[in-house]
Amino acid sequence: MTLICILLSSFLQPIDSVILSRRFDRIEYDHNDLYAAPLIGKSIFRIRDDDSLRAFSFTNELNYQIRDFRVTPFAIYINRGTTLEKYYISAGIKEAVFTSDDIASFDLSRAQEIVLADRRRHEIIFLDFAYQTKFRIENISAEDLRWHEDLLYILTRSAIYIYDEYGNLIEKRPTPEICNRINFINGKMVVFAERSDYVYIAEEVWVKREFPYPILDLSESPKSLMILDENGTIIRFFDRNDF
Repeated sequence: MTLICILLSSFLQPIDSVILSRRFDRIEYDHNDLYAAPLIGKSIFRIRDDDSLRAFSFTNELNYQIRDFRVTPFAIYINRGTTLEKYYISAGIKEAVFTSDDIASFDLSRAQEIVLADRRRHEIIFLDFAYQTKFRIENISAEDLRWHEDLLYILTRSAIYIYDEYGNLIEKRPTPEICNRINFINGKMVVFAERSDYVYIAEEVWVKREFPYPILDLSESPKSLMILDENGTIIRFFDRNDF
């Protein structure tokens, strides 16, 4: 049985915050910049230290959906739910990388190879640099997934499955409750359910950390944990070392 250690006697408190001029659903930190995206929109925005927003606009399509995204120095990858697209920042063009009925989540390895979760087919698909299927992990229904230090962490409704880069299962770890998001903060695996006011941190036992408001998304910089509030209009910053 997986044990849970509830440590907090008081809420963690932010060290800073930013009020955003519009609503967002996802945030992602990459290469010294914080990016934010709405669920429905035509742009992904870079948030700078002076709170200014720079838009990277890639479509004129109405109701364009951005389920999640990843940023590299040269491109932005966007999961539309049925299509994974790649937007080349300098050229201002975009291409379809992969299509499916329901892409639950995706991520990039350190070598920038793509892995994605096909929820309809209950598969994890590894793509090569030409976006061709290298291999699949079958019979697994993922809520979310993340690469971390050359290992793939797949979150399902009841457990986390850890695979190496060749698709070999290394470990299965039950989760304390149903969660739909996974990330890493200060090198530690974190799972949570969107709009809950706490996260679970993977130590020898699961450690529960509480916040004074619900969480929509989170990301980290070298110094800070950044949490997007449930309304998508405030980003609060916490000391990463508290995790």
